[in-house]
Amino acid sequence: MRTPLRTVTALALAVPLIASTLPASAGSTFMFRDKGTFADVFFEGAGTPGDVPGNYSFASLTFHSSDLAEGFVDTFTCEAGETPWGDENGENACEMAGSYFMWGENMTVVTGKGKAASSTYSGLVDLYDATTEEGATAARNVPVSVTLSPTGATSKTTFTDSFRDPESGVTYRSRETRIFSYATVQGSLDEVPAVDGSVGTYSVRWVERTA
Repeated sequence: MRTPLRTVTALALAVPLIASTLPASAGSTFMFRDKGTFADVFFEGAGTPGDVPGNYSFASLTFHSSDLAEGFVDTFTCEAGETPWGDENGENACEMAGSYFMWGENMTVVTGKGKAASSTYSGLVDLYDATTEEGATAARNVPVSVTLSPTGATSKTTFTDSFRDPESGVTYRSRETRIFSYATVQGSLDEVPAVDGSVGTYSVRWVERTA
């Protein structure tokens, strides 16, 4: 369940949160720094959160130390015994049913004591249609509750990105470093079970330069 693609996706999801805090001004340089804790949780299984269309889901949710949660969910309509990734015979009798962004605020975090203590994250998230520009609300107050227990040694990843807007001439650069441990997970996103996760710390630096 642990893939580089999922790690990069989770990191990329954090960028809009950072960018939204930056003001815009001509001929200036702005810098934003932040650090804190996070938890990434992956969900997969029968059912859909918030009763959105489909009968099977794959989802990823990141909890930030600022009591926010963000992520995405893809849902599928599968025939009995089939999964989106193929059954034991490699067959795939599933059709895409929907794709959604997830967002939650005022999440509750309960952390135990000790170096490898378990942490429990819970609260409510809303789902927004990711297939349209309007991003209409698909479901509100979807419950999520997960407990993560770190296992094994820590790892470190660094993600960098840069972009120059050809119209305004503004250049954006970001760098995020994460130190994390994989974790066992218990819990669910509504009725979809949690299957994998990681916990750790992050530090991020964002720079906006205007010529």
